[in-house]
Amino acid sequence: MRQRAFDYSYEMQQERQKKITRRLSIVISVILFLCLFLNFIIFPVLVKSDSMEDGIPENALLFVTPIAASPKRGDVVYLSRMDHVELPLYKRFANTLVRFFTLQKYEPFGSSGNISGSESVRRVAALPGDTIYMKDYMLYVKPSGESHFLSEFEMADKPYEVHTYSVPVEWDGLGLASDVKEMTLGEDEYFVLADNRVEACDSRVYGAVKSSLIKGKVLFEVFPFNKMRVF
Repeated sequence: MRQRAFDYSYEMQQERQKKITRRLSIVISVILFLCLFLNFIIFPVLVKSDSMEDGIPENALLFVTPIAASPKRGDVVYLSRMDHVELPLYKRFANTLVRFFTLQKYEPFGSSGNISGSESVRRVAALPGDTIYMKDYMLYVKPSGESHFLSEFEMADKPYEVHTYSVPVEWDGLGLASDVKEMTLGEDEYFVLADNRVEACDSRVYGAVKSSLIKGKVLFEVFPFNKMRVF
């Protein structure tokens, strides 16, 4: 049987063990750094529906930061699940790891079957104190202290488009409401909408959202490559 030098040398065995320990420490440190960075500084989000078509397509890869300032009109934000189910810390940690190593394709502890049981990307259409109403899928906004309504496009800091179409008669009431009665948002209430105004769930279903439910602001889109942009 072939003999190796470190079979006879205690010092060589110790040195080999130190090298293995150092390498494991580096690997663990890198993983911990990535997990912390991807949770608290910037993290990727894979859009799994067509709710933000035509601007953000299904399977788009976005990067989101949780440390941005309060959202402005027209900003795209990443929202917590609206069924108010909070995953335990160890499940959130496992999701982060698995999403990272599967390029955001899979997470072991995913959403529920409820329509609001998963995180989502939505656009901030109105801010706290605004008075709003919707007509034919278009939101009209009157900021606190103002006397006139303006369209959401006139109020937004950046241009964007929405996806609408006439709902077929045979749908028999399916689809999201095209009209919303006039209402005033309270303190720390944001009215969020999907760009796909006909099919996607948003504040027309679950109401205005608190800032605590906004997990971050979308910074840029990196995939598809022909749609790369900064928000």
